[in-house]
Amino acid sequence: MSAAVSEVSAAIGDLGNVTNTIKEKVALFGSNLDTRANHEQITELTKQGRDLVQATTAKLQTLVNSASGADKSASRKLSKDFKVQLTAFEQVCAKTVASESTAVQAIRSTSVRRNTERDLTNYNEDLIYTQASVQVYDEDGILSHYLQATTYLNDIVDLVRREEDIITINHKLGEIKAAFQEVDGLVQDQQDIVVEIHDNTTAAAEDTSAALGQVQQADKKTGYATCTCCYLCTIM
Repeated sequence: MSAAVSEVSAAIGDLGNVTNTIKEKVALFGSNLDTRANHEQITELTKQGRDLVQATTAKLQTLVNSASGADKSASRKLSKDFKVQLTAFEQVCAKTVASESTAVQAIRSTSVRRNTERDLTNYNEDLIYTQASVQVYDEDGILSHYLQATTYLNDIVDLVRREEDIITINHKLGEIKAAFQEVDGLVQDQQDIVVEIHDNTTAAAEDTSAALGQVQQADKKTGYATCTCCYLCTIM
């Protein structure tokens, strides 16, 4: 196995690890283990996966175009393996976007219920901070007011960050889909080549069989002519 084959194989394995890690982190959504750091790590992992996809696609194309012998068979297998892994990565990214979108809707819903007169779609961040620090002279209500304002502010910050996550991951998802189409085309090209080789081999075998048949027919005619000539000589 050549170094190029080993390198592509390792990259496909790395993409699989990234995919599995994202799955584990998405599974934490909505639990008490879900943190902002968890979402930031997912966004970073999708970027890492996107970079792996692009680099592996380029390496695989180079390998397919230059491979011969055992590497040729290995490149066909790697192309199929990469396509499978790429599909899994695309699916987990799409699931991440869907989960983030659901969370955003939940944040909007709970925040609106908490304070219906506030419009979450057109908020003013300076106003939110001002509201969070408003002094209320009712000592019994100070803590309650502060907690409500702080919770609302945290909701807004989380909402904005999650929407940024969705935009970022969606952008990478578009790039991943483009790479998938490229790899799919590469696999199809290889399948076409295999079919062409099979057809050429079959045609060559048929041509060889036909040529052998012609030779045998020619041998029979030559033998018949020789026998006839000998017979005539005997008569004479």
